[in-house]
Amino acid sequence: ATLRGVAVRAPATFGSRTSRPGSRGALVVRGDAIDDAAALATAGPSDKTGPAASVVVPKLPRSDCARTVAKSEGFDLSTTSFGSIGLGVGLPLLMSGFLGYFNVIPTGSISSLLLIYGFIISLIGFALQYAKLEPLECVTYEDAAALRESQTTAILTQVRNDVTRYRYGDEQHLEEALAIIFRYNRPGGLRRNQAPKLVGIAEQVIVDRYALVLKFESPKMELGEWTDRREKIQGFFGPGVTCGITEIGEGVVEVELVSDGSDASGPGNGMEDMEVLPPLMPGLPPRYVKKGSA
Repeated sequence: ATLRGVAVRAPATFGSRTSRPGSRGALVVRGDAIDDAAALATAGPSDKTGPAASVVVPKLPRSDCARTVAKSEGFDLSTTSFGSIGLGVGLPLLMSGFLGYFNVIPTGSISSLLLIYGFIISLIGFALQYAKLEPLECVTYEDAAALRESQTTAILTQVRNDVTRYRYGDEQHLEEALAIIFRYNRPGGLRRNQAPKLVGIAEQVIVDRYALVLKFESPKMELGEWTDRREKIQGFFGPGVTCGITEIGEGVVEVELVSDGSDASGPGNGMEDMEVLPPLMPGLPPRYVKKGSA
């Protein structure tokens, strides 16, 4: 049986193998490289007294592309804080109404209206500013940008869009997803104060496939608590995704969501007028509804 999920630690030194064709010992990436790595991760060492397989399995090969896509300039509503807009509109109205009421500036009979609407809009703006969650900056590599349209899945697109825009009322990004996966304060789950925090996101090419890499800070978690839930994470963000887990530093973990092509949402798949919603629970398929009806 072929397992799709891959869990790895930050690799030990395995030698300087390069991917140049023709060189002896070169790393040749094939279309089934993810499955091969998964099989290696679960096979275990031949000597039963040796280290666990998750310790010795090498990291999935990533593209060596270092060029990133420049952030587009201009106004983008998804990356604009509604709190800033509310304060930018409400405070001038409130100030104009206040000064007009005392005849400091000529506002005529509308000073009371300016006071009322300025106060309401400013209050809403202050509330949104207090409740806002800053968006994460997505680092997109050029080779990943070229593959995104043809290889990404609807859920990966939704995750990228959700964490790169302002959110209101949430303590952290992917809060509901993490609560379902790690079952906070429930039997078999984590304590709430152990919750990992999403601090970065990147679009990369891993094993010649488009991948969304989520970077978490989890100082109160062991790597095993991540790898034990690898299949759950893969099921939640699937279908069409292979999950890799890499510890890149003490308390810092990267979750690699690699598209395997089985659920690509590129042009011509007949789903252009549909919107995907997350599964109700890990292991269930995602829900599709017509755009605008959710």
